[in-house]
Amino acid sequence: MNNHFKLAVNTSIYDGYDLGTVFSSIKKCGFNYFELAYNQGYVGNLNQDLFSKEHADYINQLKNKYKLDTFALGCTMDLSTDNLYDIFSPRLIFANLIGAKYINVCTTKLENKSKLISNLKSLKPLLEDNDCVLCLENGGDYNFNAFIDFNDGFEILKELDSEVYSINFDPGNMVTYNQNLDVIEQSLLAIKYCQHFHIKDVIVEDEKFKFLPIGKGIINYKEIIRQLGENSIPCSLEIPLRIYRELDSTPKRLPNKVDLDVIEKTLIESKQYINSIV
Repeated sequence: MNNHFKLAVNTSIYDGYDLGTVFSSIKKCGFNYFELAYNQGYVGNLNQDLFSKEHADYINQLKNKYKLDTFALGCTMDLSTDNLYDIFSPRLIFANLIGAKYINVCTTKLENKSKLISNLKSLKPLLEDNDCVLCLENGGDYNFNAFIDFNDGFEILKELDSEVYSINFDPGNMVTYNQNLDVIEQSLLAIKYCQHFHIKDVIVEDEKFKFLPIGKGIINYKEIIRQLGENSIPCSLEIPLRIYRELDSTPKRLPNKVDLDVIEKTLIESKQYINSIV
């Protein structure tokens, strides 16, 4: 892989597994970076203790043990919620402790956009103090439709007017929310304003959106990946195999965790596809 192409594994693919197993598997599959997925509604056992100093110390021990590193943290929640500053403060301190600069978050419902902007502006001192960039991600379901296409994200960035805010674009999310948008064109527009990027592929099967290895779905990633490499934008493979979305974009979580062999095969195939391009 091109040395300028930094590719992490988003841990949502391992939903249900302990972190020792997760980190060991990521290394086994040939990756050097991880992105912890601490996203409300998309993974199990999400609680405030995950953002403690004790847990950060544990993550750093695992990093050293498995010779892994991180540059991003997934922290999606409704950003229009009350007391966002207090809720987000431990998340950003935790991110700083484990070395994650890019904080990837979806937004909120469109009707709450004004509260979203106000809340995001309140986070600016926290982001600066913890050397973090908040990367707004286009929503994959109707709970986060304040940012669906590139122009939505661009308009929010203009209102925030600070380098501590950026975009984390996700083509797979765009497909599951609105298949009529030109996901390639939108992705290439967004790359110019991204500091992080989620690589996710999707297919429609059995009247559902399902996630699968990159290059096996309906998104032609070739030019997107070339542009990501040329612009040295760090990326994560976000392939939440335990999640599917209904055709109206409603996310559903399967009751049982995905077999580890299936996870590893998915990651290795995705890495091989990307390597063939960069």
